[in-house]
Amino acid sequence: MRALARLLGRLPWPWIARLSMLVSIGILAWGLPQLVDGDWSRFLTSTGHHAWIVGWLFVVSHLARSRTLFNVAGAWLGGWFTAIWLSLTLGEQTGDWLGEQDFWQLTVAVPIIEELMKLVPLAVVLVLFRRRRDAGTPGAVDLAILGVAAGSGYGMHEDALWARVSSSGFDTPLSWIFPTMHTDVGTVAGHAVWTGLVGLALGFWATHKDRRITALVPLAAVALVTFDHGTWNDLGTREEWRGALLDGWLVPGLLAAGLVVALVVETRRVQRRSEGTASRFARSIPAIAAGGSTPARKVQRWHRAHVVLRLMALRAHSLPSLERAAARSTSPEVTS
Repeated sequence: MRALARLLGRLPWPWIARLSMLVSIGILAWGLPQLVDGDWSRFLTSTGHHAWIVGWLFVVSHLARSRTLFNVAGAWLGGWFTAIWLSLTLGEQTGDWLGEQDFWQLTVAVPIIEELMKLVPLAVVLVLFRRRRDAGTPGAVDLAILGVAAGSGYGMHEDALWARVSSSGFDTPLSWIFPTMHTDVGTVAGHAVWTGLVGLALGFWATHKDRRITALVPLAAVALVTFDHGTWNDLGTREEWRGALLDGWLVPGLLAAGLVVALVVETRRVQRRSEGTASRFARSIPAIAAGGSTPARKVQRWHRAHVVLRLMALRAHSLPSLERAAARSTSPEVTS
């Protein structure tokens, strides 16, 4: 096993990731026309709703996040391909055992499978950073945007499979934040919001995992979104239990409030760790890019500047655990 671990550690993972991205995009481009089957209007409507939630979160998290557009696209593709394939495969098995329209299949098996499979892209990120502890840690905003992206990829593929648009768009004030929600016949958060909330909870745990009790936060988030998902899937359960979830507004409300807090806290953390350098450096990126002698050089300089900014955020998100460890090491021992 150690020899295998050493071998895996020597592989050129950045190039493998780039190649995987190109192959995935190629497969998507080849298979999408067959999947959409000419109904491009419906698909583009779904795409617009899902792109909106990923887009605004990506923009407003400029100073707080350590994840790049490449990482977000990878999470989206993970939701579109990996999560949907695993969910359909496992869901087909439980459907054969329980029955496709069985109460336990709709309210328990399907929600658990889908909510866990959408977390595969996030689990990959956490495992990679566990192996590189000196590199820093992703923050709550990082994993929230990856969760939103994975859920969006999953939701868009599911909409295309069933030839539908499950999201209601911009018909309520909160829908301008989360247009992927369904509000036509009752309210339900939808895949992007569900996985975004779990991602936010995982990010909170990742930045505070020296406190073991914080592991309960993502577990509670998974339980909540699974319950929300399951009670929506069955009409009888929906009528009986949706009130406990504020008629479907509990999950999107928690995500909206959590994102506001996380954005403020983590932006201030990056500023504190960099002693104000991060914001000044971010403002100078257009000038840095403009210094390139050719368009290609301008793009290269812009990209490298953003990598530096992301590294600042990555190191900053390790700060809470480091500060608590330092406080413990300097505190006087208590003797009886």
